[in-house]
Amino acid sequence: MTQTVKKYYEVGAVSKACLLIEMLSTRKSWELAALSKAVGLPKTTVHRMILTLEDNGYVIQEKQRGEYCLSFKMFSVGSRMLRYSSMVDVARPYCMELLEAVNETVNLCVPFGTDMLVVDRHITTQPLRQDTVIGGTFPMLQSASGKIFLAFAQEAEVRKAVEQVREKSGREFADKLMLTLRAELEEVRKTGLAYDAEEVFKGVRCVAVPILDFQNCLAGTLSVSVPTVRLNKKTMANIKQQIVQMSQKISLRLGASPASLPF
Repeated sequence: MTQTVKKYYEVGAVSKACLLIEMLSTRKSWELAALSKAVGLPKTTVHRMILTLEDNGYVIQEKQRGEYCLSFKMFSVGSRMLRYSSMVDVARPYCMELLEAVNETVNLCVPFGTDMLVVDRHITTQPLRQDTVIGGTFPMLQSASGKIFLAFAQEAEVRKAVEQVREKSGREFADKLMLTLRAELEEVRKTGLAYDAEEVFKGVRCVAVPILDFQNCLAGTLSVSVPTVRLNKKTMANIKQQIVQMSQKISLRLGASPASLPF
């Protein structure tokens, strides 16, 4: 476990519980010894924390193998948070309108560490599709939504995210990727549109645009995912037109000034 300077207000037990919850979320279930090793805490400490979380309904123990996993209470808490998120509430009807206009999967995303997190999604009824899930993530430096973040977020936020990528994936990898993205990000800033050419999922392309808030800052990203076999000049032109319109409508509803929009 990485050693960090303890802040004066930090409650150690709470920090450890947060670390434990995050680690539990990375697998379907965990054996106690493996979980203890993964978080770098004594087995007895982890066991007591697990039992406390279990008593409060956040963790369950599988009957057959005895392994531990997060319960759906955690999902319920997260879902309630999304329910009261103003951006999600404002964007939802426009996302549904966008889905109807292009009949392809629509995603609403926000930055989450080194990834982009799906906070709302509307899936096409077409049989060939990308079934994204709320809570799913895409790599920031490869996804269309991530490129929007890199192009439009505050400089400090971008620096922090890129540094996290360096720590997670290696400095050489992150710096090389950022170097190759430089020209692309300049174009993204000019047009307000970012693309993912099967960089995240083979056979799936994505178009993304920014959503700005009342401070004219990036609040999130709106994207459309399309199987490559269905994408042609006509469908791409329709998607670009519709997604730009919906981004404008959502941003204006959130209080962004028309002059701040990149379109």
